[in-house]
Amino acid sequence: MRSLLSNARPVGAALAVAGLTIASLTAAEPAAAEQYNLSTWLEPNHIITRKAHVEWAEAVKQASGGAIDFQVFVGGALIPAKSTMQGTADGIAQVGFHTATYTPSDLPVSNALADMGFKTPDAFVMAFAYSDFMMHEAAGYQDWRKNGVIFGGGYSTPIYYFLCRGENRTLADFKGKRVRMPGGGWARFGQHIGVVGVNVPSSEIYTAFERGSVDCTASDPTHLTSGATLMEVVDSVTLLKMSPFYAGVTWAYNVPFWQGLTDAQRRLLFDESAKAMVRMEVEYDKNVEAALAAARQKGVKLIEPDATLQQSYDQWVADGIGGVAEIAKEKHGIQDPAALFASFEPYMTKWVGLMKGVDRHDEAALTKLVKAEIYDTLDVSKYGME
Repeated sequence: MRSLLSNARPVGAALAVAGLTIASLTAAEPAAAEQYNLSTWLEPNHIITRKAHVEWAEAVKQASGGAIDFQVFVGGALIPAKSTMQGTADGIAQVGFHTATYTPSDLPVSNALADMGFKTPDAFVMAFAYSDFMMHEAAGYQDWRKNGVIFGGGYSTPIYYFLCRGENRTLADFKGKRVRMPGGGWARFGQHIGVVGVNVPSSEIYTAFERGSVDCTASDPTHLTSGATLMEVVDSVTLLKMSPFYAGVTWAYNVPFWQGLTDAQRRLLFDESAKAMVRMEVEYDKNVEAALAAARQKGVKLIEPDATLQQSYDQWVADGIGGVAEIAKEKHGIQDPAALFASFEPYMTKWVGLMKGVDRHDEAALTKLVKAEIYDTLDVSKYGME
């Protein structure tokens, strides 16, 4: 890491969440075996919850001989989604799952980098490159540390496609279509190609299709067979590769908890996080393959974008991803967006190269790569200890 400035916010400010206070849930020193809290707002059956939280917590407990035992709170039961980072900093949880876009003013770097996946629409690359950057570059590390938490690893959803009623292959096909966009770069790209953006929560996409109020949604393909099970209401998937979502942290550590661990325990957490990150991305990828196969079997058409649509996307990316630099400066307060993007792009390039020729379902090979390139390069006696 290039430099780590000591500008962390004091930990321990009073915060009442879900009827709990710091007085009843303190950040304990892990000298003896006891149970700690991990908070996520995701559902219990979500891939991230299962692979990166529940299975991770079980593996940590076993590897530590029971010394580090996490109770996993799901669905925002312990801390609401938007408050997870603050609640973790204040010790309500010792580990928290937080989405950076929920607190844009607190995490300007993470939010400024949230659309870089449009340049490299690859879930594995973005999960690993983003984690690598946040843990090795001072700008990324301090984005979280100044909020009183320590970044312990990231994630990425699958890339987004257009799931549609009817068949849409060309740029002309999409003009005027009512499309549910998840915001950010996806919404700006929708404006670029002339769709009519529709604001629909993910939980209501199925109903919107049934009522005819949307023609398409920009979503990852796992939504075809899980969650909203959109395979029942769409006719086609336009396989235009758009950015995945990755702007968040899978394991944000409470500072007193992290600093109270031994070096061996911190290394153990890193080792299990490398395994869990890989498990999560492999499971996502397998689910995408299965969802597309099931959709094809049911008669949903998988459509490759024609040249007009693909070229429009490529040109939009080349022209600045819909003004992403201006947004970084004006909305997120990044004084030199070009320098920030220039510091992040080598991580994307690095991981594109590292992933070439690697079996994306070989968990052992991928874990070895993630450990070697991200976690093993960090000194656990110093990382997060300032």
